[in-house]
Amino acid sequence: MQHDQTEPRHDDDTDDDVWCEVEVQKGSLVSVYRGRISRLALVGWQEGTLRGAVAINDVYWPWDDGCGNEGWVVVGGTPGPYAHGTGTLYVRADSILVVVTMRDGSEREAHLLSPHTQNIADA
Repeated sequence: MQHDQTEPRHDDDTDDDVWCEVEVQKGSLVSVYRGRISRLALVGWQEGTLRGAVAINDVYWPWDDGCGNEGWVVVGGTPGPYAHGTGTLYVRADSILVVVTMRDGSEREAHLLSPHTQNIADA
């Protein structure tokens, strides 16, 4: 069975979502994102049948400028270049290297309110 999960999820769909950390290959680099992906997409990825793009909802990721400034970027939540995002990031299914399921995404809210993250956005 082929899975194609490209539509953004809505608040009423969250029961079918799983909080995950997703490692994605981008050229010779690996990027790490945290957010919610649909259970259907997760199963498709596990089975090796997932194709197309995967929506990562309520997405956030670590940020480090290499000069000692680090924190978290919360799409649609922290000031900066991603402030106007909707919170959904799409990645190619065939670029996903690792998926780690998480208990919940409560860390996202802590990072959203982090004063350190606010300082990064202003840098």
